[in-house]
Amino acid sequence: MVKTKQQKKSDLADRVEELEAKRSEIKLEIALIQASRNLAPNGCWIVRYRAKGKGGAYWYYKWQSSDPIFVTKTGKKSCHQYIGKAGSPAFLKAVEMMKNRTKIDALQQVLHTLELGLEDLVEEANRIKKKQKG
Repeated sequence: MVKTKQQKKSDLADRVEELEAKRSEIKLEIALIQASRNLAPNGCWIVRYRAKGKGGAYWYYKWQSSDPIFVTKTGKKSCHQYIGKAGSPAFLKAVEMMKNRTKIDALQQVLHTLELGLEDLVEEANRIKKKQKG
């Protein structure tokens, strides 16, 4: 089935509207996560490390970063910050913070893809306009 010029315009407008609605939805989702303030800093990850004590070896967890962003008790900056044992309140909070950071990173990638799609639709609209003038 061949579409008329009017159908092509309508189809294009519908697609733009759908992409913009999806973009707004994703931006809102990102904003809600950011507003929770329960978010791991950019570029951080959780590291598991082994410690030895009187009772033997055991595992601890810490935040790690390439840059010194964590403030120590003495006021200096460090590339790591102690979290604690698995299952501790600090550990569970860190995992939740990491989960939220990962969600935002993924949503920002999706948002970028949607913005590329919108650029493509603008390009398509310009081609249609040129054909109508010619």
